[in-house]
Amino acid sequence: MSKPFTMVVLGAADPEYDALWTSSPDVAEVVRFEHAQPQGLRFGRRSLGLGADAFLAAVKAVVTRPRARFLAVNPWTGAALRLLGRRDIAVTGIYATEGSRSWRMLRRVLGDAPVVATVSIESEAWRAAGGRSAHVLYGTTFDYPERRPAAGPVRVFIGGSSDRDLALVERIAAEAARSATPILLTIAVGRAGETVTTESGSVVRRLGPVSQAEFGRALADSDVVFLPLKDGDRAAGHMVAVGALQSGVPVASTRSIGMTGYVDGEYVREIDRAAEVLPQLSAIAVEMRDRAADIRSYWRRTHSREVGAAAVLAALRELEQRP
Repeated sequence: MSKPFTMVVLGAADPEYDALWTSSPDVAEVVRFEHAQPQGLRFGRRSLGLGADAFLAAVKAVVTRPRARFLAVNPWTGAALRLLGRRDIAVTGIYATEGSRSWRMLRRVLGDAPVVATVSIESEAWRAAGGRSAHVLYGTTFDYPERRPAAGPVRVFIGGSSDRDLALVERIAAEAARSATPILLTIAVGRAGETVTTESGSVVRRLGPVSQAEFGRALADSDVVFLPLKDGDRAAGHMVAVGALQSGVPVASTRSIGMTGYVDGEYVREIDRAAEVLPQLSAIAVEMRDRAADIRSYWRRTHSREVGAAAVLAALRELEQRP
């Protein structure tokens, strides 16, 4: 790359993250908007929170680094930088369905800015519409604990809200309620919290809105993480999947084009949504119960922060060489 990037990031200071990026000659420094809302919500709406935070981050970047070349670690920050008149930018992530209002707005504003997506379907759609894009597998390191092994009933965790099939979540809760074999099911999809214990000893625990740290602890306290995804055409589920692998927990997902490249058939598997789901999840949990170290090793090789950063920068170098 001709001129190193200044990265623009939403969120509190993370010296290890910043040092990883700036250790590359492709990144000169990191500018953060540290007052971003942790859940991206303002006045009860994610669009307002994310939009406001992205704009404020872009303003801070432009004011404090007027001559910099920017790498926005969020497409809306990239769009805000473009609206503020900056042309020499690059972006990571799209996170919008092709043809939706959000997608059309991003496509129009970002123009020819190079975009690195985290699933192939998003990158392909962007290129088909005349944009410049490549895709890499998502990689990061969360502040999550390692998996806590435990004897006894299988522990299933369902988490995340974006593109989740809530009808399927309720179906699984009903399966747990009537299961003759005790199941510990934890659901964290941003709804109201409650805990129900059945006569057979199964426990269905619904968490209310939780912090990322609380989410990580609940995830690590499981034997399998399940992603009940809608069959959409945008990135979905891979962030939770990477967090689970980091903690040493296997992942199961319904079929979704947004998970292309993340399902490897061993540590991340597809299940049949047409059949009963809990028996499939229980089989994975039992099989992988003693393989936390193998799962973490797989994450380190394929989805760690170091691997993800290197992949993004390599993709940007490739995009720079394309006409």
